[in-house]
Amino acid sequence: MRFYDVIQDAIVSHAGEWWTYLITGLLCWLDGFFPPLPSESIVIAMASLSSTHGGPVQLWLLILLAMAGAWAGDNTAYWIGRKVPLEKLFRGERGGRILARAHHLIHHKGPEVLLSGRFIPGYRIAVNMVAGHVRLPYRRFMVIDFFATCLWAAFSVGIGLAAGSLFHDRPLLGIIVGVTLGLLVGWAIERIGKWREWRKLAKTLADQSRPE
Repeated sequence: MRFYDVIQDAIVSHAGEWWTYLITGLLCWLDGFFPPLPSESIVIAMASLSSTHGGPVQLWLLILLAMAGAWAGDNTAYWIGRKVPLEKLFRGERGGRILARAHHLIHHKGPEVLLSGRFIPGYRIAVNMVAGHVRLPYRRFMVIDFFATCLWAAFSVGIGLAAGSLFHDRPLLGIIVGVTLGLLVGWAIERIGKWREWRKLAKTLADQSRPE
């Protein structure tokens, strides 16, 4: 327990300092176009230590930086997709599958996948780059992504606030539970999306197999 208390005290004592906000915004930006970084995790962790629960983190500043960083990261991914051949970035069998799925989703779902993709680390990078690659109108992309990042920031902060409320006297446990819940929700959104795709594919094949 002594080791646990030392870690907890270190986190609480440093949370809310100016450089923690800077790191949060920077990670949210980088996570928009660089292979998965823990942007959701740091936003959730910071929110669980917000002043709402007597912590040192200013919630309004956290939300603003999370939104701004995520929006800038997504837009960076869009312009990378416009300028760089994506086959050079998504190499290997797994990279090819992610890129192919992103192409399929952009062509068939458009705004819906831009909104849901923000919640799935890794796939949001591919989706936003493909949006640039297929030259989805930039103004349209900016507007959709603005709403996506607002929802994402609200979701991440909301999980952090809930975890902070449940474990008010044990902030480190609140951080662990909040981060774990955020990862599980992102995984669930990805699973639901794939299930819907398979269901739609099965329906299409069934319709095609019916006699005229």
